[in-house]
This record gives sequence, C-alpha cells and structure tokens, in this order.
Amino acid sequence: MYSLLRIVGLLNVVCNVDSLLGIRSNFYGCPADVYIVLDTSESVALRVQPYGSFVENIKQFALDFVDQLNSRYYRCNRNLTWNAGLLHYSDEVKVMSGLTSMHTNKTALKKAIRDVRYIGKGTYTDCAITAATGQLMSGISPFHANKYMVVVTDGHPFDGYKEPCGGISYAVTEAKGMDIKIFGVAITPDHLDDRLSSIATEFRYRYNLSATGDNPDVVKNTINTIISTIYKDSESLCCTYECKAGRGLPGAPGGNGEAGIQGKRGVSGKPGSAGSMGTTGDQGPPGHIGEKGDTGPPGTRGPRGAFGQKGDKGANGVDGKDGLMGDSGSPGLPGCKGDDGSNGEPGPPGQKGDPGPFGAKGQKGEIGTSGMAGLSGISGATGPKGDPGPRGMKGNKGDQGDGGDFGNPGVQGTKGEKGEKGMRGPAGVRGVRGEKGNTGPAGAQGHEGTAGNNGSPGPRGVAGMKGYKGEPGPMGPEGTKGSTGLIGPPGEPGPAGERGEEGAAGQGTQGYPGFQGFPGLRGEPGLKGIRGFPGLKGDQGLPGDRGSDNDLPGKEGARGPKGYPGLPGEYGSPGLSGPPGPDECEILEIIKKLCSCCECDCGPVKLLFVLDSSESVGLQNFTLEKEFIIRVINKITKIGKNKSDQGSRVGVVQYSHESTQELVSMDDPKITSLAQLKSAVKNMRWIAGGTYTGEALDFAKQSFGTSQLTNKVAIVLTDGRSDTRDSKPLSSLCTVPNIRVIGIGIGDIFRRAPYTKMLQEITCQTTSKPGAYLKITDHTQLLEESFFENLTNYICQDKKCPDFTCRTEFKEATDIAFMLDGSTSVGKKNFERTKGFVEQVARKLLSKDFDQRRFLRLSIMQYSGTSQQKVEVPFTNRLEDVLGRIQAMTYIDQATDLPAALRFLGEVFKREGRSNARKKVVIFSDGRSVSAVRSQIPEQAAAAKKQNLDLFAVTVGDHFDETGICQLVTGQVNNFNYTYVDQRVFRVPQYMDLTKNVVMQSLVRKLSTA
Repeated sequence: MYSLLRIVGLLNVVCNVDSLLGIRSNFYGCPADVYIVLDTSESVALRVQPYGSFVENIKQFALDFVDQLNSRYYRCNRNLTWNAGLLHYSDEVKVMSGLTSMHTNKTALKKAIRDVRYIGKGTYTDCAITAATGQLMSGISPFHANKYMVVVTDGHPFDGYKEPCGGISYAVTEAKGMDIKIFGVAITPDHLDDRLSSIATEFRYRYNLSATGDNPDVVKNTINTIISTIYKDSESLCCTYECKAGRGLPGAPGGNGEAGIQGKRGVSGKPGSAGSMGTTGDQGPPGHIGEKGDTGPPGTRGPRGAFGQKGDKGANGVDGKDGLMGDSGSPGLPGCKGDDGSNGEPGPPGQKGDPGPFGAKGQKGEIGTSGMAGLSGISGATGPKGDPGPRGMKGNKGDQGDGGDFGNPGVQGTKGEKGEKGMRGPAGVRGVRGEKGNTGPAGAQGHEGTAGNNGSPGPRGVAGMKGYKGEPGPMGPEGTKGSTGLIGPPGEPGPAGERGEEGAAGQGTQGYPGFQGFPGLRGEPGLKGIRGFPGLKGDQGLPGDRGSDNDLPGKEGARGPKGYPGLPGEYGSPGLSGPPGPDECEILEIIKKLCSCCECDCGPVKLLFVLDSSESVGLQNFTLEKEFIIRVINKITKIGKNKSDQGSRVGVVQYSHESTQELVSMDDPKITSLAQLKSAVKNMRWIAGGTYTGEALDFAKQSFGTSQLTNKVAIVLTDGRSDTRDSKPLSSLCTVPNIRVIGIGIGDIFRRAPYTKMLQEITCQTTSKPGAYLKITDHTQLLEESFFENLTNYICQDKKCPDFTCRTEFKEATDIAFMLDGSTSVGKKNFERTKGFVEQVARKLLSKDFDQRRFLRLSIMQYSGTSQQKVEVPFTNRLEDVLGRIQAMTYIDQATDLPAALRFLGEVFKREGRSNARKKVVIFSDGRSVSAVRSQIPEQAAAAKKQNLDLFAVTVGDHFDETGICQLVTGQVNNFNYTYVDQRVFRVPQYMDLTKNVVMQSLVRKLSTA
C-alpha cells in the first residue's frame, strides 16, 4: 500500500512539474464556453411603455452576467476561465459577437451588448438555438463537454407560430447530442413555464431564473445560480490529470486504417435562398364534386294560373278516433314558502367551537331611578335601665334581641368568639309590575348573526370557456396531528427454528402404562372381489320431486284468429288545465325570431375592419377575432351572389410589422359573393410579427377609396400598442369624410390592459366628430351577446325596423316609480344592467312617438341600508331629464333595509304624488332584508297599500326569498292569494335577460293592464 502511494505521488509531481518550475502549462487554465441568446421580439419589446424598456433590462442583465465571468480557482491547481459570445433574435438571428476570451476581450463583448437594437417581430427561438449551437461547436475550448448556452426569452408564443428551423424540441435535442447545456431564463417572474421548460436541458437549468424583476436580488441570484452551476459541473472535467511526455522521434508510417464509423449529424444549416421557378406541372386529375352552394335568392312570383273546374263532391269521411292525451303542461311557478314548522327535538350537543373574537366594549348604561323608601316599623316601648349586677360567668350565646335605643358609648370589651352563620331568610313577595318606560335610544349594531342553513343547490350553469392558468396559491397552514391509528393485526407466524441439540439422558423412573391410542389410519383398499349374482327386481319407487325450471320460454304458438271488435269505451274525464299561454308580447317575440322579414334592415354602410395580427395577440385570440368579424358581417349585410346589388360593402385589413398589410374585400374581382368573402376571412393566416398600427391605418384609409356610400365605419381591433419606429400617425382615418372610427382595445396575452391614450388618438377624440372606443379584458368578450348588440346598433344607426310593439294602454293619469336595489347582494355589474333596463322602459314610455305619454310621470329611486334611500330622478315626463340623471347614479353597496325603503316611498308620494293619479311602484328586490327588520316587511307594505300604492316586484334568478316577495306585494304575513301574487311579481331568469326587448315590453304591458 505504501509503495502504491509513492507511485501516485511521483505521478503527481511529474504531471505538475511545469507549474512547480513556474512555467504555465497548456492546461493550467480550464476554459468554459458560454453563449448568450437574447429575445428581442415584439412580445418583449412592446410589452410595456416606454417601448423597448424590457430589451434594455435584459441587455443590462447580460452586462452584469459578463462582469461576473471572472476566473475561478479549483483545488486541483487549475483555474476556470471563460469564453463568451452573444446573439439576439426575432424572426431573424443577428450574431453580435462570436466566442471570445473574457480575460482579454471582455470590453469588446460588452460593447456588442450595448449595440443591440430590438427587431420587434416574430419569435423564431429554434433558429436562435441552432445558430448558437453552431457558434459553440466552432469555439476555442478543447473540452467539448464544457459548453453552455443562456437563452433569455418570455417563452411566447406557445402554439400556432412558425418554426422554420425544425422546432424548439429538435434544436434542443441537437444541442444535447453535442453535450451543450442550455439555461432557460425568463424575462420576468410571470413567465410561460411550458415553453421555458422545453428549452432548458435539465430542470435545474430552469428553476427560478429571471432576467428582470422589481427586486434586484432576483436578478443577482439568477446570475450567481448560473455561474455556480457551471463551476460545479466543470470541476470533474477540469481536474482530470493528463501527463504529457516529451515528443519522441517520428515512427514509421502506419498502414491505412479501417473506415471510421459515421459521425454525428452536423448542425442544421441556414435556410437556402429561393430557388428558380419550376416548370408548369402536368394537368391534375379532375377534382371532387364541390360542396353544396348557398341557397339562392327566392325566384320571382309566377303568373296566376287559370281557374280549374269544380270537382265532384267527395264522400263523407269516417269519423276519426279520439286523439291521444296531450303532453302534460309545463310546471307552474314555484309557490311561496310555507309557514315555519314546529321546532324539532334538540340535537346532540356539538363540539366546542373556537373562541370568537372579543366584541366591542359596550356603552355605559344609564343610572336607574331610585326606588321609594319603605315604611318604618313600630318602635317598642323602652324599659327602665336596671342596676348593674355582678359580672357572671360566660353564658351561652343568646338570641338576638330587639334593637334598643342607642346608649352611651361603653368601655371597649374583649373580642368575642365568632358566631355561627345564620339561616337564609325567605324570599320576599314580588312587587307589582311597573309602567312601561319610554323607548330608549337605539342600541349599537349587533354582532353578526350565525350563518344560515345552506340553501338548496341551484341549477347547473352552462360550462364556461377554459380559463387561464391561475397563479399558485399560498401554502396552507400545517394540519393538526392525526389521532393514533388502530392496533394492526397480528403478524404471520415466523419460520420454525432449527432443531436443538440432544439433551442429556433422563434420570427418571419408569412410568405407568398409557391409555389406549386412537384408531389408526384407514388401510389400503383390498383387491376387487368377484361379481355377485343379479338381485331380484325391486318394488316401484315413489314419484320424484318436480325439477327446477330452466327459465327458457317455450316455442311461440300459432297466431289465433282475429277477435271481434270490442264495444266503444266511455269518454274519459276532462284533463287538467294547461299552463297559461304566452302573452301578446311573447307571441310577437316568437314571430320576430321565426320571421326573417321582422328583423331590422341595416342601411348601406362601407364597413372596414382593421385586425391586429401581431405576435402579442396569440393564435387562439386571432381566431376569435375572425369569428367576431364573420358574425358582424352576417348581421349587417344583405349581399347576394351578385355583388352588384345595392347594399353594404365590407373589407378586412390585417396587419403586423411594416409592409405586411393584407386586404380581403368585396372589391376584389375574385370575390363575387358573401360566402366567398367569409371563406377568405376564415383562411387569413396569423402573421405573428411586430405591430405597426399607424402604417396599417394609413393603408386602410387608402382602402376606402372613392366609395359613394355616405355611411363609413372603421372598426380597429388592437391591444393599443404600436412600434415607436412606425412613422405613420395613428390618426390617419380621421381625415376620411363621413367616417366613424370604433376602437376596440383588448387586453393582450400577458393580461395587460390596452393603452387608453393610443385608443383616443385612433378614434379621433380630439376632432369635431369623435368616434368611440371600448376596452375589454380578453377576446372572449367579443362574442358576448350584449357587446355584440351594442356594437351593431352603433354601426347601423341608419336602419329600418318593422313596427314591433306590444299594445299598451294608459287611459288615466299615472305616476310610476322605479325603486332600484343598491345593496351589496346585487353587485355593481348587475346594478348597471338594472339601470340600463330602466332606461329602456323610460325611452319606451316617454318617447315622443308614444301618444299616451301625456298621462305619465316617472321617478327613479335607489335604496340600501336603514337611512340610505334617495330620489335619483324626481317625477317628470321629460325623457331628457331621466337620461341625464340616470347616468349619474352611483352604486351604494351597503346592507338591505326593505321596510325603510317602503316608508321612504310613502313619504315621497305624499310629498310629490298627484292626488288624481294612479300610483304604481316597481321594486327590484330579492325579498330579503336585514334580520332585525325582516318581520316589518308586511306591515310597511300594508301601510303603502293604504296610500293606494300598487306594488310590483321584479326578481332576477332563482335565489330569492319567496315569502318576502309575497309579503311585499300583498302586505300580508301569510295565506297569500297566489293568483294576485303572479299578477304583481315579474320574474326574470338572469340579469343578462334585462337587455331583451321582449322583457321590457312585457313589464310595460303588465304595468298598463294591472
């Protein structure tokens, strides 16, 4: 062993003799090659303002990283040195610096980093990784396993984009095959993990790495993590000893070697230039039969035919049989909640709850009034004072005597013994109950009540679209230690132990004879005997039991003759009454939906969509934008197969970076019908590049051309971003005569809101004829019915609609008040929908075209807590007053006090109501109120009805208190007349239905006929 250690020591001295002599060996420095790859695409450069700030941040990250690439010492007497290079990319790859030594050329590399200018187009990460792999393989380090790549990107886009260099998976696999390790570094901490995880070659090359952040320690930690990982991974490679003996004489030339094995696949080359145009191919086979075309327009009505001859009278038909019983009617409306049942038996005591929070300190109560003084008792006569006798022996303790007069103070006596405790006296007679005192001041608000029982589960809602992946939630508290488990079953018996050694011979005496043993085992059967003679015939046996049924049906018998007709049956009893049919408004709504001629015709309009097709939109959102455009086209256009027909004209411009605009329009000679236009829109490809919005709007301006239509509308769908290198102004469309520009700002894939200032410039807000702009959070809202209706109504301001109104008759003066619920249970969004619904009713009743408006006055109020009621719109018959004040209404967002709202209503009608007019009140309510005043609902409703207020309730959804609603419209505690309740309660399935015209007209009709 000692000799082996001496050999190793000598080998170490020989291998390091150059360093011992002060001469640097060729392997004294162990170089590691690191290549930095920066993403400067559109999704990085234009994510936040000022544009390009993220690119500057990742450049600073690269500068800080290069500053930390200093030589590091290994205990094996070697230093880790660095060679580094840089490229940045978008839809092209720009190599800023090849691999260069950080010992001599660090300044040159840092200058190359500062010279980076963002490209701002698509993201071809696979091409960038392939180019960096080629740079690393042509590097100067002799160690092929000591090569690293640092890719800084946001991982976008994840799907639907172009991968011209084979895709990220292929590029990463090629790099791993050449022993290159890749670090995936996110632009920000809220990165896209899926794409970055597919870039990093190992999990530890990706975990928690970010190039920017609000906390500088995050960036510093990323740099330290990468460098320390490379330092540890390179130690085993750098500390491998190699002895290099002196060069000997050249040997004789050897023979030809055998053919080598095939080498690894080289790095993919760059795409070649476009080849020359090929020759015209042979004619292809006949195509398949095309799809069925759109239904043609109805033909013209033919001339009336000649009258035919009168036919002979037909024979009397046979009486038909009675029809089958009709389907049962739809279930009726849910009844009011029944009276409370009797209290059930007390349940078992529950577990002790957690201690509640300390309540607020109560106020000091008032001092009670002093009670009246009682009558004094009759004093007994005082006897004469006797002569003092001699002091006797200490006697027993006597009974307590009557109280005598106060004597002169005597000499202080000796301290006596403690007496026994007396018995408790009898309880006194209870006094007469006093008069009821005056009502005290209102007490402080009580503590929050206990939670009520869970309500019955509601109907299952429609499944929504898949949401975005949420952020991971905070770690939950550590759970309590579980109880001790049950004792497990006994284990299986262990294997038999080995036989022990024979013991010593026994020394006992001979025992007694034992008992008789058990019978032995049965012996082997004997040989078969000789067959005996046959026996006599036995007697007849008893019949056996019936066998079990095999459950198989028998063969079907022959069909019998047809029977005689039976006697006619008796008439059945009348069936139950069906549910009431739809009212006139609902019937008209059905007719409107079934009859295409009942729809409003949009006037001729020149409509142009400007569609953002940049990288930050994403493929899925781009598809939603195209679907939205097709829905609008279907709504407003009446173009047939012949595009020369009069009607609207539609075009779509999609854009990304410079000179990428694409126009799909009816003016294209290849598009001759509406179906071809929609097909061309569907086939538009996502460009996934930069964002030059100004250039696209200038292109759209030229697309309007010399259109003779006076109604021009441009709809711009964008996330409100544009590259600062775009020289065209965003207000290009504002110079087109008779144009209205609608800007729809949509949040991008990073959930960042669109920029308002840019939308205002696009929609000409500073001109004399400003357009309109809308802001939505994501692309799915484009397909919401309310958003779609509002947009198409704005486009089709010049439209002709059929006369579609329910007949309403107000024959006498009527004051109508709307009481809106502004409590927390409604929510701000639903409160805004309620405001919009009341505005529709006001437009209907106070319109100049409505000849009965002279009878009507409207008022709008809002209620919430106990003292939170206010008149938003006083009684008026002017539509302008209602529209102006209803927009200024603000949501109270407090508790619900329905009785206080009813009292407030009575006071308003006393003060402002007309004495000769009918008084009708529409209250939006769920029938609930705070528990302290819930029992006052019927009392206050009855008081309102005594003032001749006709109360109507509007409920939305299924989650309302049926009993409270019945009490509100009837003024009764129970025993409701449900026929009357159905006449006064207006039920709406959901808040979205308040936008439907038929809902508004049905309520107006109910008000006019009640």
